[in-house]
Amino acid sequence: MDRHFLIAVSDQKSALYGIRFVSDFFSDKHHIKSTLFYSAPKPAAVFENEKSLEADSRQKEQQRKLLAKGKEAMKKALQECLDLGFPKENLTEKLEARIFSKIADIIQEGEKGSYDAVVLGRRGLSMIEEIFEDSVSRAIFNETFTFPLWLCRSSDPSRKNVLFYVDGSAASFQMADHVGFIVGFEKKHRVDLLAVDSIAAQSSLMDQYREILLKHGLPADMIQTSLLDSGNPAKQILKIVEMQAYAAVALGRSSSESNILARLFKGPVCSILFKELEDASLWLCP
Repeated sequence: MDRHFLIAVSDQKSALYGIRFVSDFFSDKHHIKSTLFYSAPKPAAVFENEKSLEADSRQKEQQRKLLAKGKEAMKKALQECLDLGFPKENLTEKLEARIFSKIADIIQEGEKGSYDAVVLGRRGLSMIEEIFEDSVSRAIFNETFTFPLWLCRSSDPSRKNVLFYVDGSAASFQMADHVGFIVGFEKKHRVDLLAVDSIAAQSSLMDQYREILLKHGLPADMIQTSLLDSGNPAKQILKIVEMQAYAAVALGRSSSESNILARLFKGPVCSILFKELEDASLWLCP
């Protein structure tokens, strides 16, 4: 079964980190499908009292330039994929005029496309922050966002394995299913379950995580368990990632919080990782 990713494209070079991470993570790309998605900005609005043939012409010219910019960004992204060994027949381009905001359009495409994950490069950080400035984006985010999200701020082909922070929540078990689905397909990566003492001591709970990973075909010897000391889990995770060069850090997020930021970045662990994790991809599940 193929894995299908929605990879956000922009005219910034850092957007290519998402493409490069997917390339680095999977050794065989023949079963990897990628949809490259570009949301072209809207031209400046023409108000009623400003309407004229000249104003209309200027707006159409601006729209043409914005779409041309998007086509150029898409062309570069497509070439990057081909240079990295993605089969051309597995690549789909979607360049669309913006409906809401960039992040809102990505969220909607992620929902309707049934992708296995939505992948954002470094630009993803600032795009997500648009949610707090745009009421339409907030409304969409409140109602949807059920797909796994990968934030990729850099890419390094030498990095391997997934550090999976587990806490026993429903979102955490959803992430276990996602990690198993992804890593069970690409067996070069080990999955390290990381838990605080109170969680790790619950053997039945930890067994559930292992069973989910095993169900997806991950070999038993590619699943390990590590303990966190009491204290600041996020800071410890950052140190572990730096020392052991993980490719990704995975964790669930809560959807029960009323505050958008709290819901997306559950508690201090996710919040700190979102702000400070640089060298590994951050995987989030709803």
